[in-house]
Amino acid sequence: MTVHNLYIFDRNGSCLYYNEWNRKKQAGISKEEEFKLMYGMLFSIRSFVSKMSPLDMKEGFLSFQTSKYRLHYYETPSGLMFVMNTDLSVSNARETLQHIYSNV
Repeated sequence: MTVHNLYIFDRNGSCLYYNEWNRKKQAGISKEEEFKLMYGMLFSIRSFVSKMSPLDMKEGFLSFQTSKYRLHYYETPSGLMFVMNTDLSVSNARETLQHIYSNV
């Protein structure tokens, strides 16, 4: 499993933690702007998924994939958000994110 980066946000959108590994391309903007964009994208995707899903979304949004990476998402009951970008070979990193949360 190749991990590109890991974000941890609080319920208000502040980035509490960020680290990157094996990141090949930089965003070309400040880290603060990148954090705001990531949180905004997550907020929008969560809202879209909850409105469009025909089923009750108990677990909500878990991940999405592009042609280059997969974004994994885990939200705790207290509102902490764990976001990890990996390579495409990782199908589900929910247990990994839960493990990180339980050991923080």
